[in-house]
Amino acid sequence: MIHIKQMNNVALKVRDLKQSMEWYNKHFGFEFRYEAEGCVAMGVRNVELVLSPHDNPDAPLANPKQVRCIHTLGFEIPESEFHKLRDEFSDDDDIQEFDQAEFQSIITSDPDDYCVEIYYNKQTNKPIDRA
Repeated sequence: MIHIKQMNNVALKVRDLKQSMEWYNKHFGFEFRYEAEGCVAMGVRNVELVLSPHDNPDAPLANPKQVRCIHTLGFEIPESEFHKLRDEFSDDDDIQEFDQAEFQSIITSDPDDYCVEIYYNKQTNKPIDRA
């Protein structure tokens, strides 16, 4: 078995590169790192997000039932910042909230309708089993 130290990056196809870069910067502080092969890498601390323009911006993105690709991103935040999420995403009228024994989260959507879950771990000494 290989023991993973941390995940390096997540790559997403986006319809509007500029709009997606602005959204991830505004809400999570992702900053431009570099551009390579038509993609833009953004990062915050040890998390890297690679955004790639969709080949046809007017086409719907991949159907999760037909294509294996990522449709949900999860970001863990400190409990002390969780109360700020309603204000941070005040322009989103479709936020879903979950309050479970191990974690509390909200789910919003980015400009390309990827689900973005922001959560805090109520049991900070235990890793969350999200399976």
